[in-house]
Amino acid sequence: MAIKHSGALALLTTLALSIGSASAENVKIGVVQGLSGPPAITDFGESYLQGIKLAVKDYEAKGGKHKIELVVYDDEANPQKAVSLVQRLMQNDKVPVIIGTVSSGNVLAFAPIMQKAGVPLVAGPSIATNITAQFIDQSPSYIFRCSMVEKFQIESMLDWGTKTFKKIGLVHSTTGYAVFAAKEIQEGLKARNVQLVAVESAAPNVSDLTPQLLKMKEAGAELVLNFHESFELIYRPMSKLDYRPTIAGNWGLSSMKVLQIVGQKEIEGTVMGQALDMALDGSKAFVARMETEYGKAFRWPVIAALGYDAGQVVLRALDTAKTIDPKGVRDALESVDGIKAISATPEKPFGPKDHECLDREHVFLGVWKSGQVVRLKY
Repeated sequence: MAIKHSGALALLTTLALSIGSASAENVKIGVVQGLSGPPAITDFGESYLQGIKLAVKDYEAKGGKHKIELVVYDDEANPQKAVSLVQRLMQNDKVPVIIGTVSSGNVLAFAPIMQKAGVPLVAGPSIATNITAQFIDQSPSYIFRCSMVEKFQIESMLDWGTKTFKKIGLVHSTTGYAVFAAKEIQEGLKARNVQLVAVESAAPNVSDLTPQLLKMKEAGAELVLNFHESFELIYRPMSKLDYRPTIAGNWGLSSMKVLQIVGQKEIEGTVMGQALDMALDGSKAFVARMETEYGKAFRWPVIAALGYDAGQVVLRALDTAKTIDPKGVRDALESVDGIKAISATPEKPFGPKDHECLDREHVFLGVWKSGQVVRLKY
């Protein structure tokens, strides 16, 4: 991707040398999240940021090695703004590491810039499969992630879906993310010798999916995969169409905001990718803490948990880094161990050839049951 800001290319080769001048006692962490714009984006961004902030609060309460300053910017779900903000964090704020953002498109726009500059990124809660994969063979890779991975979510869903239903349909938006997800779904089904009975798409700004749901009903789809970013839209036409298939899709379906909009009765039985088991005592305790900390502003356990764990990992890397500069933090991220995660993130999240905190075995399916997302058993 071409960098349009004047002088930016010349700065990249020397940028890593100028970053990290902060003392060991006072360290800045850059954070870019979608904190305004479409409701689904802000739901992700605010929840992930809540988790990061709680991780910093806990770190300082336990006497962490550094005094932490979060430098937080809102990219408004806009890739051009996200690129500008990341460059600002590297060049002006001189942060040794950046966490973010919601939109996979935004991350894919600025990740190559950070890789070339030699500044570590912990992406999240962006989900596109190739965010880390395209850099992992570079020596070294500076791109890490603490989030769900689309491919892992889809593989879990298709394993369950093809064993449980005879007819599967797909509704997706026309955004780059959703088209990419639709391709992965179709390739996954082909590998399982299964074909979708119907595929329908809609623009991201539509307000009615009645035509798409009618096609699903006519095709006899028992399971409808929902990969439209306006997660609630798929439920609205069901009553008037007298059609109630099982819905499964993106982990966005686990948001408490979607529950509030759709209603408990309508969302019951909906399935999505997950990385937080609400049956565990640790998960329940975390949710109770978040409710105390943020009140009604807290609404998304799994996203907040991954934000908290991303914060834990970065803070541990800062404490163990030989030098508080981008190279030192990058090396420390790869070696972090002993994390007691809230999500399914393992104790040692990363390795030289694995920059995903969640691997295939850590992703499972959740289902809405009695107003709560629990692990799906099948």
